[in-house]
Amino acid sequence: MRKVTLRKKIRYWLDYRMASGTASMVKLLLTLVLTAVVFVTALVLLFHLQAEGKGVIAIFWDNLRSAMSSSFPSSDSGSLLYIVLYTLLGLTGMVFTGMLIGIFSSTIRGRIIALQEENPEIIEENHTVILGFRTGEYALLKEMIKSTWKDRRTIVIVEDMERQDMEQAIRKNVAVPNNIRLITIKGDTTSPNDLRCCAIPDCSTLVVNTRNRGRTVKTLLAAEILMMGSSRRPRIVASVDSNTRVFSREMMKESGITMLYSGDIVARIIARSTTQTGIFEALLDMIDFDNYEFYFEHRPETAGLPFGSVVLSGRKGIVTGLFRNEKALINPAPDTIIKENDILITFEEDPGDLILEDPKELQPPSGFIEIPSKPIEEVVIFGINSSILTILQELPDNIRHIKLIGVSQQDKAAFIPENEKFVSELTADYRSTEYDRNLLDMVRDASHVCILSDHRKKEEDSDTETMLRIIRLRNIKKKYGWSFTITAEMRCENNRDLITMEDSEDFIVATDLSSMMLSQISADVRRAPVFNELLSEEGSEAYLKPASEMGLAGTEMTYKELLKHVYERGGILMGIRTKDVPFKIIAGSVLPVKITESDRLIMIGKE
Repeated sequence: MRKVTLRKKIRYWLDYRMASGTASMVKLLLTLVLTAVVFVTALVLLFHLQAEGKGVIAIFWDNLRSAMSSSFPSSDSGSLLYIVLYTLLGLTGMVFTGMLIGIFSSTIRGRIIALQEENPEIIEENHTVILGFRTGEYALLKEMIKSTWKDRRTIVIVEDMERQDMEQAIRKNVAVPNNIRLITIKGDTTSPNDLRCCAIPDCSTLVVNTRNRGRTVKTLLAAEILMMGSSRRPRIVASVDSNTRVFSREMMKESGITMLYSGDIVARIIARSTTQTGIFEALLDMIDFDNYEFYFEHRPETAGLPFGSVVLSGRKGIVTGLFRNEKALINPAPDTIIKENDILITFEEDPGDLILEDPKELQPPSGFIEIPSKPIEEVVIFGINSSILTILQELPDNIRHIKLIGVSQQDKAAFIPENEKFVSELTADYRSTEYDRNLLDMVRDASHVCILSDHRKKEEDSDTETMLRIIRLRNIKKKYGWSFTITAEMRCENNRDLITMEDSEDFIVATDLSSMMLSQISADVRRAPVFNELLSEEGSEAYLKPASEMGLAGTEMTYKELLKHVYERGGILMGIRTKDVPFKIIAGSVLPVKITESDRLIMIGKE
């Protein structure tokens, strides 16, 4: 038999009591103090240490008060035994008071920490829930705050990280106004139990910002479980990095889900920016919540009129297309007759600003004046990833030669099918780019240079590699006086800020574009087909045209004259990109506009 000493038994008993919680520890302390008070009271009565005439209850109460106040007797209070007993009683009270304060202090502190870490139960309605957050990426939250204007709004952000860390990162990088109540939730976005406190069925907008295809699907399924049986259903907007479709169109329509395939969109933007430096910035200005946005207005007076007449009559706003049968028709043919149920797609500062001046009196152009495109000798693409095939397909047909740099034959075969045919000649240079002599030869004849991010590496590593390539290419441009443009794909918002951008450069950040689109679509889901149309390979799209190619360099025109001039050449004028202003909207201008040689027109149309 194992021998258990009395000391071990007492310690075992004390450990059990202390592990039982605060109440058990307080109960133990009270028991010890009351035991000491009863013991001293008994000795006082036995040896007649108190004045005569006091009863048992009075003596017990005086002793208890002495213990609780930790009072000690003076030297002339009584006999030596009296002094010793009441000194021990004071010491007992002092130990009791100290331990009791420590217990309550520790309990309160622990409760405060628990309250800080514990997820609150959302009691609001019509709030916004964002599932997914990453430090360093704040574009989505900034745009969501802008979209509220001055309305009171609660925004709930869910991610599997400490609440204090999230709040500290957000407050440091995002200006949160007083009308916004920001609540962070620590939880797994794919767990229904973790999302239960977010009141998802009662929110107005649910934004899934997890981006990863698998995690996005799981998050949407978790949200669906919480919405089962609910009579209300929020707008659901989600974004994925991949180009492959997650759900069928019928399923998304039935579930009210709007899906943004940011990988495909970014690939198209990279292709456009490669030969049109500045289009990315123009698009960001076009879809953010500053200044002008896309709106939808039903104007009954336009029914039966040609679309071209309505475009030319617009003031203080721009008519860009028609919303018909839940489809966006961007810049349809000028002779397209507007139907009674058609909705105008407008680009305005505020809904209702658009003024239509005598559309019945204006005649649309019968045909477009063709603008010949200058041939592009060579485009050089550094790196390769899953977007390369879309980029090659989206590049304009007037490129004579496309050269892939810094890729292996295995990578080229893995990402580009052998039987894929392109209008431009496609070659690959498998030499190392570490040597300046090789790099010099690779870009010697380039008109445009595109740098793709290696998605197989960590974001920080791939961005560092991209920035080093930009620096080396800049040195070559300055040393030899070459004028090729640079378009670079970057994966983190904060990394782009580390390297300054020059006039002939575009730094494409996927999260910027997808975040702004998510916030725009969450405000009005009808904007999704508008953006898809603007960025698709078919139909009309956003592009830049040098003023010289449009025959406008050195001219001075009113907005009405300029709008007509551009529209006769197949485009709807959205704004002007000057040397100092990336997106200058002149729709409300009443003064003549001076066009310089370096200006470029931001247009929507068939390039």
